[in-house]
Amino acid sequence: MVVELANGCTFAFPPHPAQGLETATNKQLAQVEILGAGYGLHCEALDVDLSVTGLLTGLFGTKAYMARQAGRATSAAKAAPARLNGAKGGRPPKAARG
Repeated sequence: MVVELANGCTFAFPPHPAQGLETATNKQLAQVEILGAGYGLHCEALDVDLSVTGLLTGLFGTKAYMARQAGRATSAAKAAPARLNGAKGGRPPKAARG
């Protein structure tokens, strides 16, 4: 997605990390409209509204959506300890507080 602002600045972002646009087709993305005074993006076909300010700051959805996306991050540094922990039987139960 490419957004051109009234002040001449342009910014772009891939649609797949944006809540509601993950599976959008090119035809649906072409129907995205600018809301009001340019503070938001709207796609009627997908029932999606995104804040331009939020997008500029890296917020591609609600707080809960962003938390779920952050938990999906994978890396070799994260995968190796997870495999080791799984081989040991997984996460231990929480100890009772006394």
